[in-house]
Order: sequence, then structure tokens, then C-alpha cells
Amino acid sequence: MKTPFVSMVCLLVAGALAPLGIAKDDLQEILSRMDRAASDFKSMTAQVTHVTHTDILNDDSPPETGTVTMKKVQPGEVQGKLDFTSPDIKTVTIEKRRVQEYLPKINTLQIFDLDKHGPQLDKFLMIGFGTSGTEIAATYDVTILGSEPVNGQAATRLQLIPKNGEAKKYVKKLELWIPEQGDPYPLREKISEPSGDYQLVTYSKVTINPPLQPDALQLKPPAGVKIEHPGK
Repeated sequence: MKTPFVSMVCLLVAGALAPLGIAKDDLQEILSRMDRAASDFKSMTAQVTHVTHTDILNDDSPPETGTVTMKKVQPGEVQGKLDFTSPDIKTVTIEKRRVQEYLPKINTLQIFDLDKHGPQLDKFLMIGFGTSGTEIAATYDVTILGSEPVNGQAATRLQLIPKNGEAKKYVKKLELWIPEQGDPYPLREKISEPSGDYQLVTYSKVTINPPLQPDALQLKPPAGVKIEHPGK
């Protein structure tokens, strides 16, 4: 059974090595932009569209749309919140390796303890929003697949293969569409799992370092909510 971990992992970006006839200097330029962006990153908001593909059925889920908010709380750690508004209303938060998913239709809060995933979870969440190109180059083998526009914006499509065997248990490869100009935050991400399933995430109206209220990332379920711990 899938957990919101895979969906939250949906907040990612790019890497390092020369490939497919693309000059190494081009990739190094992307990494350098990522280094600069990582040092400045504190938080982000964006609109998001999320699709899940199930390989065995060759089927795509209806697109989930909503907003995402992320905040770096300290080096190597972020908090995240996804507020989906369509087709179903739900909220997913992650903090200190714990994912909470609130389903208002059934007034249920599902809590997933992901501490066993350890540093791998931290690395996935930080990619693209706070991780430097230098760090990513040490963690992934990366190739440039070419140029491909996303929502009318020119982008470079990258493929990242995890070097770490533990990471490969969760993610077979990542594909990331990075703007060719400006800030190197992802326009689209594709997260492929070893099973052949994948998550496709598209971002729009990305705002970097917006002012956030102290409780912007908190989940506030109503009184009487039913609490579940799936997997326990």
C-alpha cells in the first residue's frame, strides 16, 4: 500500500554528470545555479498538480490539484504541507519524518511514522528546495535528456539515478524539468518507483521565500477526529 511519503517526496530537483552528448559545462552551469539557490532558500509556495501512474494496470489516477508549502527549519530538514482541493479535499503534512494525512469527508487523521527511512527521507524532501548542486552530484548519477517546455516555459529535462542502495528501494529514478533561465526550481518532476509505478508532479506560480504565518504548516483537525496509524 502506498503512503503519503511517496507523494511528499514529490517536492524535488536536479543533479550532476555529463551525458547524451550534452556538454559538461551545461550541466555544471545548472549545478552552480542550484548551489546559489540552496544558500538562499528558506521557504516556498506553489500550485501543484499530482498524477499517480499504476504500472500493472497501465492506468493514471485523476489529477489531484492544490497548493504546496515548504519551509527549511534547519540545515538538512524541511517541513511540508499539501492542501489538495480536487478531486477530493485532503491535507498532508510532514515534519520530523512523520506524515499526517487528514481526510475531512470521513473526519479521519492518518499518521505514518517514517523514522525507519532515516536520512533517505530527509534527502528526498530537500532535493530542489534547499539542496545544493554539489550535494546532489555526490548522491545521484545525472544525465541531461534534452530540452522540453513545461507550461510554455523552456526547461532542461534531467534524469537522476540514486547511487545509494538504500535509496534505490524507494526510487528507481527521478526526472526533473529545470527552467533554462532564472531560478533552478523544478517545473515538473517524475518519480519512478522500482515497481514501475510513478508520480508526476507539475508546479506553477512558484513563490520563493514568501512570508509565512507561524502556523502556516500546522495541521488543525477538528475535535472528535478519528486517528489511525496504518501499518501498525
